[in-house]
Amino acid sequence: MRSASGPGSDAEALAVLGIDLDEVRRQAEETFGPGALDRTRAARQRGVRRWRGGHIPFHRTAKKALELSLREALRLRHTSIGTEHLLLALLHTETGTAHQILAARGVTLDQMRIAVADQGRAAASG
Repeated sequence: MRSASGPGSDAEALAVLGIDLDEVRRQAEETFGPGALDRTRAARQRGVRRWRGGHIPFHRTAKKALELSLREALRLRHTSIGTEHLLLALLHTETGTAHQILAARGVTLDQMRIAVADQGRAAASG
């Protein structure tokens, strides 16, 4: 997928689908605590607040999301797992809170599978 800012960004693509990243951040912080998204590896690479703790274990639903992202990539016959596969995985009911947040905003697995397939076709032709 594309970068997080600027024209053609992931944020812009998600906004077209009706997903508000500020709302997603608010929900994540409400569920996991303030600054939850700032404690990620990507945030550390951007220089956002260093996490000084040890290994944080994966919750069972996070492990399930990773497993489902692999299945989604295989279903699409892709050779690697990308963020689009993780997004599809989060739309499965087994992923709990993530599924509930996205479903409450009308985002469906079938809808996103079509969007991901369309995105792949556009990238292949473009």
